[in-house]
Amino acid sequence: MRTLVISVLLTMVVAVAATAGEDDADEALIGLGDIPRTYSHYMSAEQASMCRANIATGGLASYFFNPAAVSEVEGIAGQATIRYNIKSRDYLPDGEEYLDASEDGLLFSQFVAVRTSGIFTLGFGYSNPSYRNLELTGKRMKDDELSSYQREFNGSLRFFELVAAARIGDRGQGGIGLAAGIVNLTEESRLRFGQTLSSARLDGLSASYALGFTFDVTERVTAAIGYRWSSEITVDGDYYESTMEGESTTQPVTSAGVRYRPTDALTFHVGFSREGWSKVKSTLSGYSEEEGGDDWNQFGESISNLALGGELDLAGGRFTLRAGYSQELGADIDNAIVPENSIGLGGSLSFKQYVGHLAVVREQYAEGG
Repeated sequence: MRTLVISVLLTMVVAVAATAGEDDADEALIGLGDIPRTYSHYMSAEQASMCRANIATGGLASYFFNPAAVSEVEGIAGQATIRYNIKSRDYLPDGEEYLDASEDGLLFSQFVAVRTSGIFTLGFGYSNPSYRNLELTGKRMKDDELSSYQREFNGSLRFFELVAAARIGDRGQGGIGLAAGIVNLTEESRLRFGQTLSSARLDGLSASYALGFTFDVTERVTAAIGYRWSSEITVDGDYYESTMEGESTTQPVTSAGVRYRPTDALTFHVGFSREGWSKVKSTLSGYSEEEGGDDWNQFGESISNLALGGELDLAGGRFTLRAGYSQELGADIDNAIVPENSIGLGGSLSFKQYVGHLAVVREQYAEGG
């Protein structure tokens, strides 16, 4: 039985955005914060430093997208992820003149622990891939009078799942895995004009599922694929002094990757993901015609992403250096939600049975939208 390995992971995601179009300030105000952005952010420092190049081939760190990846664990293993987001909102239309916006926060975004017995691996996973804490303040003209406002959006998506995997093949060269459990969505909005304060709060539960496969092509090459199904979450709660019900649908995501180890110290990853944003439905944004109604929920196509990454072990594996790059392959979607490309750097330090990881990521948002 292997010694328990607990990784405490800190990821800082720094997003710098370009100017985004010529819409007026009111439209910018209502278009942010109310889409469940679930899988575009990173959940572990290993994934962040390589920009998800190891989305399907990263072992324990990849369980959310490919549960079969945990079949590579021997004995007992676990890790936890803490993430801090720093967001620039410079791209808001008329932002310099009217809007002051911030989106940041500390997030406990993932925990997973598994144990292997024979060919089977069982465990528990918790993931909070979506963090939304957006505050907008500013002034606007109404009936020739200047009024001040403050608006806040908060939301979180949490997955609580059991993870099961098994080695397959006559020499155990393959793996199959399943993650299943419940997903919880909360959304909250607060709007203040002068002394008037309006608020809304909704929450709901649904089932969640993910399935994955791995296969060792050779001793140095491993291929993997995973799929996470969409979760249709029925939410209810209070919406501006009335009782409301609605539906929020997370996007399904397909992941695939290849891992190549030319030497024992060097590893390369190539990862591909496709997120089905065309199926997304939000909750708060769909309740008010004044806020665009269902228009905010319509996307013309899904999002594809290609990532390349590598990791190098030094000092007999005590130190590990990582780097990655990812590129969006095309999407008809608001650039405020999905980065066009990302660059990541990171590393690990091992001491006794523990490993600590650190990553810094810069996400570049496209112009337009």
